Amino acid sequence: MRGIMSATGTTTKTKMKQLLDLVQSVWLDYLRRGMTRSGELQGLIDQGLRGMTSNPTIFEHAIGGSNDYDDALAEIATESRSDAEVFEIIAVEDVREAADLFRPVYDATGSADGYVSLEVSPTLARDTAGTIAEARRLWGAVDRPNVMIKVPGTKEGWPAVERLLAEGININITLLFSLEHYAKVAEAHLQALETRLKAGRPIDRIASVASFFVSRVDTEVDKRLQQIGPKAANLSGKAAVANAHLAYTRFIETSRTPRWKALAKRGARPQRLLWASTGTKNPAYSDVIYVDTLIGPNTINTMPPATLTQFEDHGVVRRTLPEFGLEARKALDAVSAAGIDLADVSRVLEEDGIKKFAQSFEALLGVIAKKRKTLASPAGPRPSAQLRTFDARVAQRLDSFDAHHVTKRIWSKDPTVWVDDPNTPEIRDRLGWLRVGEAMVRDVEGLTAFAEEVRTNFNRVVLCGMGGSSLAPEVFWRTFRHKKNYPSLFVLDSTDPRTVAQVEQTGDLARTLFLIASKSGTTLESDCFFRYFWEKTGRQGKQFVVITDPGTPLVHLANKNRFLKGFANPPDIGGRYSALSYFGLVPAALIGMDVGKLLHRAHRMEEACGQFVPGFQNPAAWLGAIMGEAALAGRDKLTFVLSKSMASFGLWVEQLIAESTGKNGKGMLPVAGEPLGAPEVYSDDRVFVYLALASEVDRTVEGQLDDLARAGHPIVRLVLEDIYDLGQEFFRWEFATAVAGAVLGIHPFDQPNVAESKANTKAVLEKGIKLAPAASSSEARSFLDRIKPGEYLAITAYLPPTPEHDRRLEQIRAKLRDRLKVATTLGYGPRYLHSTGQLHKGGRPIGHFLQITSTSDEDLPIPGEKFTFGKLEAAQAEGDLQALRKRGRPAIRVEGLDLLEAI
Repeated sequence: MRGIMSATGTTTKTKMKQLLDLVQSVWLDYLRRGMTRSGELQGLIDQGLRGMTSNPTIFEHAIGGSNDYDDALAEIATESRSDAEVFEIIAVEDVREAADLFRPVYDATGSADGYVSLEVSPTLARDTAGTIAEARRLWGAVDRPNVMIKVPGTKEGWPAVERLLAEGININITLLFSLEHYAKVAEAHLQALETRLKAGRPIDRIASVASFFVSRVDTEVDKRLQQIGPKAANLSGKAAVANAHLAYTRFIETSRTPRWKALAKRGARPQRLLWASTGTKNPAYSDVIYVDTLIGPNTINTMPPATLTQFEDHGVVRRTLPEFGLEARKALDAVSAAGIDLADVSRVLEEDGIKKFAQSFEALLGVIAKKRKTLASPAGPRPSAQLRTFDARVAQRLDSFDAHHVTKRIWSKDPTVWVDDPNTPEIRDRLGWLRVGEAMVRDVEGLTAFAEEVRTNFNRVVLCGMGGSSLAPEVFWRTFRHKKNYPSLFVLDSTDPRTVAQVEQTGDLARTLFLIASKSGTTLESDCFFRYFWEKTGRQGKQFVVITDPGTPLVHLANKNRFLKGFANPPDIGGRYSALSYFGLVPAALIGMDVGKLLHRAHRMEEACGQFVPGFQNPAAWLGAIMGEAALAGRDKLTFVLSKSMASFGLWVEQLIAESTGKNGKGMLPVAGEPLGAPEVYSDDRVFVYLALASEVDRTVEGQLDDLARAGHPIVRLVLEDIYDLGQEFFRWEFATAVAGAVLGIHPFDQPNVAESKANTKAVLEKGIKLAPAASSSEARSFLDRIKPGEYLAITAYLPPTPEHDRRLEQIRAKLRDRLKVATTLGYGPRYLHSTGQLHKGGRPIGHFLQITSTSDEDLPIPGEKFTFGKLEAAQAEGDLQALRKRGRPAIRVEGLDLLEAI
């Protein structure tokens, strides 16, 4: 958000400064310590920012999702203060620092602007006396004239507002949704000023704003309109702006009354309307709708960071607030006529707002309690890295990120972070994962309700999908299993007929729900699974659910066959970045996971990686810099050491990294599931990542990692508090992988070589399957002997993924790793084609590929197709082998496991 250079070389005003010309101020709805101390906040003030607000949710994310506060917490971790007292110490210090930075604005504007807000405890929303007492205490503790204390605009808050303003305390009245409540706080402001005048006290420095919430009104009204029917739904997106416009006309009317004019003559400042909750919640609406439509004199728009960035990029600066609210009144009348009780909407939103802020406050205290305990221990679970030779390179890279605004540009969806041509496909329209968690939060209740409906009729869910559609659900199932009385989950991502048959053999088909998941809606495997089980269930649409992008063939299929439900995923998310979208959350909800909790952890990490966070404090930018610099230094084998509960995370992160970075002859090889060995079995091409639950940190493993570090291998340690921290890890690794792509100079969101094996499979099926000859024992030995240090061996097994095969393959893998001293990967086919297959063909030409097939007498027909599952599996194996050999990759096929076990 730097000044914009014009064609003549002059710098034009930021849009924040252009709004100042229209007498509207921009405040930022965000506060964290790193921002005030890094110079970031000062930079925004220079660009026109005029104030800042905070709330428990913001503090909870900032404290829980970063290490900004670790030093401060460590100093008081063992003191006998309550967690609430510790929070107050931290919050007061943050607000003071921010207020001091805004003080020149406050002075230059004659106390009109330059304020920072601090909220009383949300638990006091219904307690007038408690609110007054806490507001007085916070005001005294901060001890800055340009601070506002936030007080809820509830019935109990109105007398508190009047009392506190009369005492000379600046007040920001929050949680205002209705015109009636706004009128009450406006009256409280007038009464307080008149009380001060009667007492002979000055009124020229008393400041107050009325925070009128916007987007939440549309969210609640739109939901009710949808329930009424299609005709009513046409009024969606009208209520919030109309409601705000009417509030503004009331503000104008008040400013013209003799009563106000008398106060203004004595120096009184107006109680400005502050537009709050201005981030767009509905992706169908403009992302700046609650900014563009609410511009007018003597108002404030408090924006979250994303909205501020979006407005600076493409917002329109022109007055849009009317003096007369005739059109707004018509709009609200139409909404009321459709059957919407706006008074009840306001009541529900107020109660919900109080509840959510109180929950955030409790969560905040819980985060502080955990961090205090952690930081008081001798070796707390903090992210750390022993980088050795390229430590300085990582530091330089992080400095470069800040100098070139890399993380900001990622958040603003700037393609030039990765490529020179900003019109490159599959970048700007593939960055929806950045904020998908925020969108999904709005559907948590719907997902939970659907899960409750499903569990009454089904005891098993079978997910039919591949790659990005199946790997996150597999991780959820292996990590969480299923809550009591919720269905089990079977992830079907193998075309081996023995695996398909297992679905029939291990459960009651009549009580099985099938999730057909495919982003494109055309995935061959998903289609074949559907065809087979559609016939096996007697074509029962009520047993099928679809998850896909809008408008795909699967949408038509679901509508035509009256599926139980369909989930249209945001289309701007690539499959491997979709864990926190419907593709991951629907199966998670169905097995009884708390998806709201998972998303909360993810959002905490999102905030920690925000656009205003310096690179060295951004946990994902830090990790991405390590990944990228390690690869540039030749350490391109990212080896995961995972604790027991986290073991399946490797399945997901393997696809994310391999498919995102393995192209243009570059990339990082993710190595998951390989047993940890002694230092002498590793070449100098490794970086080790230890990811463990705090309760599962293993001293033996720690000792082995220390040995590796002493041998010169870089070690990254990430420790999680509990398994729901998976939510934060999904986001951390997505962002880190995008950052690593920028370091390597690659496009991390396409997969140019994946289609090749698909095309080969189709060609093999059409021409007739003729498998390449299986290698003999001597040929296999010769193949293995040609693998050199620094290269890698990929074992690709077209076998049923059973515990027995897992055990035998892991033993073979460990033996070959120790013998060859190279990185090894293991993947079941055809799953790996949708996972690491891109890197195998598009990455560095250092891979050697050992394909394992197994002839089975058992086969299954695919309704409507000329081929069977067995033939499909064979064609996929042969098609991939051809693709590898065509690219000059050393690749052989062996039949079964006996030969390899004997070598």
